[in-house]
Amino acid sequence: MSLLHLPTELVLMIESDLDSLKDLNSLTRTSPRFALMFDDKLYKNRTAHQHAYIILWAAKRGLHGTIYKCLNAGAKITRRDRFRSHLADRDAPEVLNVIPRHPKSHPLTAAAEIRSLSCTHLLLDQGVNPNLIDEHYETPMRQAAGNGHVHIVELLLSHDEAIFTGAFKLRRPLKIAAARGHLPVLKALISFLERKDRNLTVKDAAQIILYEGLWHRKKNVVTYALEEGADVNDENSEFVLRFAPDLRPDELPERPRPKLLQGHKIGVNIRGIITNGWSHHTPNTLHAALLGGDGDLVQLILDYGFEMARVKPILQDAIVQENTEIISQLTNLGVTLTSEMFQRSLDGIHPDLRDFLKTRIGKIMEELGLET
Repeated sequence: MSLLHLPTELVLMIESDLDSLKDLNSLTRTSPRFALMFDDKLYKNRTAHQHAYIILWAAKRGLHGTIYKCLNAGAKITRRDRFRSHLADRDAPEVLNVIPRHPKSHPLTAAAEIRSLSCTHLLLDQGVNPNLIDEHYETPMRQAAGNGHVHIVELLLSHDEAIFTGAFKLRRPLKIAAARGHLPVLKALISFLERKDRNLTVKDAAQIILYEGLWHRKKNVVTYALEEGADVNDENSEFVLRFAPDLRPDELPERPRPKLLQGHKIGVNIRGIITNGWSHHTPNTLHAALLGGDGDLVQLILDYGFEMARVKPILQDAIVQENTEIISQLTNLGVTLTSEMFQRSLDGIHPDLRDFLKTRIGKIMEELGLET
């Protein structure tokens, strides 16, 4: 007789003799009848660690039914991150104080990454913070924005607007969306900022995405940023801040997640506080366009009135990085580089480093055939 046609009493006897959850799972998957009989037992006979693994596995695949069964079996979902970011000042940036040895994603971050509306809804309904930071220092908003999932972005924003009110709450999502050219996501985020004072102005958000668009050659993003009020002559260094897990100007937008190391904890001064995990780049839009290497964007920045008197930081960074290509591009733009300009670019550099860079300047000028 087929297993499927056995009387219930015999099926229960068979189930009682099974030694492992793996065997019970196999029996449950045999038919819908057995699934109805043993699904609850399959999920209840799990440890908290096993429940956490199953929920994360299901979130990565958009299986909200599996998550729901775990919850019905008494599983608990972490609602706040281990870094206690929900207790920090709302205008404070993330801080890289702890690097977990074996970092794990959070189910909400995983669900947002794959655009699972059903899983995202379910997890938010469980009280999960929509802007929590997982152990990879990723957030659901950044994953949704970086993958162009505008409906997930809008869902997270609408769930609790206050959580996304703060000077740094949306900076990282803005940056990754801009670097990957997800214009609908950028428009959704800018629209959110326009509706109410969020401690991040539309103009500042436009300035942030302008740099990402220039670095990563996204003309649609650059054009949109300029339309929203970005200023090509604004040299505020806050707009070029970068958190350690995020993209560098010279990295491909689709690069895999980096492994965080202790060296990434080195920080910079942000609003009077040394903040671990952050760095910044040269706050100069022409420099960003030159690094990106898109001639049309270089011309666009010039057309929008970039002041050529602001080439000093470009020259300084090129000398420090020994980037002769940037210096050549400046001369191609009609900038006359003199020995005096090179020397002035070293103003503010530590004396010990200045002597070394003076030697480098001589080599650069000789290599490019410039008058010393």
